[in-house]
Amino acid sequence: KMDHHCPWINTCCGHKNHAYFVSFLFFAPIGCGHGAIVIGYFMFRAVLKYHQQFDIYGQQPFHSYGLYLFCASMFAFGLAVGVMLTVGYLCVYQMYCILINMTGIEQWIVDKAEGRHRPMEQPFVYPYDVGPWKNFCQVFTLSLKPAGDGFQWPVVHGCDQFTLTKEQLSQKEEKKSRTVEFENVEEYSGSWCPVSKGCRVVFSFPLTDEPRIKLNRGDRVLVTRGRKHWLYGDKQLSEQEQKQGIRIRGWFPRRCCKKVLIDVNEDIAMSKFLKGD
Repeated sequence: KMDHHCPWINTCCGHKNHAYFVSFLFFAPIGCGHGAIVIGYFMFRAVLKYHQQFDIYGQQPFHSYGLYLFCASMFAFGLAVGVMLTVGYLCVYQMYCILINMTGIEQWIVDKAEGRHRPMEQPFVYPYDVGPWKNFCQVFTLSLKPAGDGFQWPVVHGCDQFTLTKEQLSQKEEKKSRTVEFENVEEYSGSWCPVSKGCRVVFSFPLTDEPRIKLNRGDRVLVTRGRKHWLYGDKQLSEQEQKQGIRIRGWFPRRCCKKVLIDVNEDIAMSKFLKGD
């Protein structure tokens, strides 16, 4: 079970540490909210001149509230409020995922499963949602250790431990069936902002952390999805590279390649698919 990789704690969030991660998301906004209240009250009193306290002679204040301190307080207040809102939203989202017993990766699979055409199959049923309370108890326990061993999970009636795996494999087979081969006709260095490919390519780059692949003339790529000016696919490798388990996939500019036509009807269908029709 893996939910996602968190760069802030530099590790993956999953079965063993999901409860600790959500606990951190719960208490962090509370601490930031407390800090925002303290700083806000301090600035309120400072602006109204209530903060100045005199010594026993009533002549000099203990401290003065200058422009530098005011700017630093405003920055700290904004940072505390920003963290409170963003981390608080993430906490609510993670609690929702726990109550439906679905990780971020599983949500991606389920979204595709619900939209997938099933001519002879029954409607897809997510196997791990056994009810909000039981789902909650799988993550949060009195011993602070998650329930189960991380391999076997309670499932709903009519499903088994491999229901989601079977669905994912079916999606992969369907994905392979609609791939189209492209041949590269223009050099591409793998840059994230290829200025030499034109302004449209630069300013319409995919908003994702998925890699870009370097291509030479004559290279062939099996494309599975695309946008108006970018395509995503697997680069075809030599037999030796395939035996070594090497796999190169990512985005590249559409203008760098041309489609290898096989069938007219298939070409029309794939053109509609890549355009999102």
